[in-house]
Amino acid sequence: MSTAVLKKLDDLKISSRAVYMDIAVVSPDTILLTNGDEFKVKLFDIKKGHAVSEMTLLGYPRGLCLIRSNQAVVAVKGKKVQFFNLESRNYLTKGFVLDVNHDPFSIARINDTSFVISYHYYPWLEVLTTDGKVSHQFDKDGKTQYFKFPNHITSSTDNYVYVSDFVTNTITKLDFSLQLLVTFCSPLLTSPRGIISVSSDQLLVCSTLGCWDKHLIVMLNTRTGEWSTLLENQERSSTLGFCPEQKKLYAAKYPTDRFNVYELS
Repeated sequence: MSTAVLKKLDDLKISSRAVYMDIAVVSPDTILLTNGDEFKVKLFDIKKGHAVSEMTLLGYPRGLCLIRSNQAVVAVKGKKVQFFNLESRNYLTKGFVLDVNHDPFSIARINDTSFVISYHYYPWLEVLTTDGKVSHQFDKDGKTQYFKFPNHITSSTDNYVYVSDFVTNTITKLDFSLQLLVTFCSPLLTSPRGIISVSSDQLLVCSTLGCWDKHLIVMLNTRTGEWSTLLENQERSSTLGFCPEQKKLYAAKYPTDRFNVYELS
């Protein structure tokens, strides 16, 4: 835990300044982005330095994740989730659209046929199958009032879901049936935003110290509950993407025309 380090690499120039809502790493050379300014999802080739394919969304995009290596899903304002197919990782084609209960905010993969989404209203979290059936809900009737503002979510390789809550300043761990397991908090964790699982027991989280004057990327060891600061700078990172093959972390500011890139070691 104490030896984890983020080494700064060259920034990745994306395009003109825009609001990039989420990142999904497709391969070491390819990433998916949702552009809130243009209402688009873009397939970006890192080596070429530009988007090789893009598609227009039905509404304002929020979360994004890969369901399979050749299929992605985007949470869209307007109570929609929109599917896209990655054809040979070279271009995008539109898939089907599902209606959901509320405006979804974040989204994370469960397996090849299901995913979890977060709302800013109860049931707060739902697991859906790719044919639109709700298999699990966290708080159907809004009785627990556990969450205040569930923000970003991520899933881990050992079958857990983690949720950052922007108001309660917590990270919550649940199983894939959305059973509450443990809640993490720390003085390092204020107004958490982007969150990403980088191993079975390590999370990286975008956080803030003070009156938004210090922006951090912190690491949580989910096995021990220990926290550490990996990065402290003046740039507000809003969302994170991780490439496990290269141990590369992509951090998007808000708004930005480039992503900060780091090597995790």
